[in-house]
Parts: sequence; C-alpha cells; structure tokens
Amino acid sequence: MALEGKLKRNSKVTSWPGRFTVGAVFLVLTFSVHAAQAGPFEEGVNFFEGGHYRWALEKFIQSTEQAPRDPQRWWYVAESYRMLGDAAASAHVYRQILQVAPASSFAASARQALEVLGEPGASTIQIPIQRRGGSALVPGRINGEPVGVFILDTGASYTSINATVANRLGISPTGGMNVRLTTANGVIQAPLVVVEEVDVGGAVARHVPVVVHDLPGMPSNVAGLLGISFLERFRMNLDIGSSLLILETGN
Repeated sequence: MALEGKLKRNSKVTSWPGRFTVGAVFLVLTFSVHAAQAGPFEEGVNFFEGGHYRWALEKFIQSTEQAPRDPQRWWYVAESYRMLGDAAASAHVYRQILQVAPASSFAASARQALEVLGEPGASTIQIPIQRRGGSALVPGRINGEPVGVFILDTGASYTSINATVANRLGISPTGGMNVRLTTANGVIQAPLVVVEEVDVGGAVARHVPVVVHDLPGMPSNVAGLLGISFLERFRMNLDIGSSLLILETGN
C-alpha cells in the first residue's frame, strides 16, 4: 500500500536567478481583481500583493476548494509557499499544476520554477505505529510542542486537531475560513488554519493546512487525524507487519 506524496522538507529558496523572477511570470499571468466579486481568491491576492503571505496562503487554499482545477489558484498557493520560504511545499504544488492543467501557461511557469528549485537529497523516516483496535496511531508535535498521537487516516483530505490542542497552542482561525467535512453525522463546516509546523516522528512539514475539529469519543491523548494535507509532502508506505509508517522525502 503506497501513497505518492510529493516532496522534501525544510528546504528554503534564498534567491532566484535573473532568468526566472516572480515579476516576469506575473507579466504573463496577469489578471484583474474586481472588488464587486471579491471572494477568498481575490482576498488572497490582496493579501499577497500587500506582502501578507501567510494570510494569502490560507485564502488561496480556501479558494481551491471552490475551483479545484483552476491552475491560477494553485499557482498562487505555490507562490505563497515560496514566499514563506517553504520550497518543498511550493514544489509539490507546482507539480500539482502540471497534473491539473499541463497545457496551460501556468504549467510552463511551474516547470521553470521546478527547474530553479532543484532536487534535494532523499531521506527515509521510519515511524513506529501504535495499534488501537482498527486504528493506527503515530506520535505528533505541532509547532514544536508534543500533542499526543494522531490517527493515521489516508482518506482524510486534511489533517485535523481538536479544539483543546488548538487553544493550548494559541492556534485560532483567521478570516472566518471554513471547509466542508463529511462526517458520520453528515456534512459540516469546520475552521481551517495553516500551522507553522507538523512533526510526526521526525518527519516535518511546514505551513500545513489543518482543520480544527473534535472527533467524538476520542481519548484525551488523541490530538486528531493525520490526513493528506501532511502526508502528501512525502511518499508513504505502511508496513503493517513491522508496525511502521515509512515516509520518504526527495527523489
């Protein structure tokens, strides 16, 4: 069983060669934002242009929920990650653009961006799994703080944390952003945040979209679900026989 994730961690871009600049790309990919039609995407553009890349990232991620195959929205997600210094996350999204719209101008720019980023070396991290009934549990830290364990859930689009953990770490939603979640009790709206760092057994991803949502009937040491918004940064293998979650970064 394998889940193909996308990249490396903790790589930063300190400069961009003159042959590839954000300004040059935006000359090709310009558009106008109409205040009368302002939504998450337009709000994200305003934040981005004002240099508020963290807020912009949250808005752009929310906007992709509305139009998941719009390469322009994914481009801005990638650029926000890049401006935050998260080369691994930006490279993952550039590759996503190639899948969503391979013939678009955004795809051409994404290929150029990937070429500039290069490829850091690969590494493999083996994380012991605790078994509890039918669930696989892995240890987690949020922003450097231990939060207990996550339930591994490859069917969950987002990693989640409960409200108690969020409050203890001072994590609060900004801008009233919500995403739709399908639960056992039906479809609900849950607040979305982007946390600085999620660390699972030494596998670290930065600027991870996380939903704040309480799982019913969970023990106090269960912080939430470990979903695709974290796992997609890696190539994943689950070794049931050895009770290991194996996360690979790099090529």
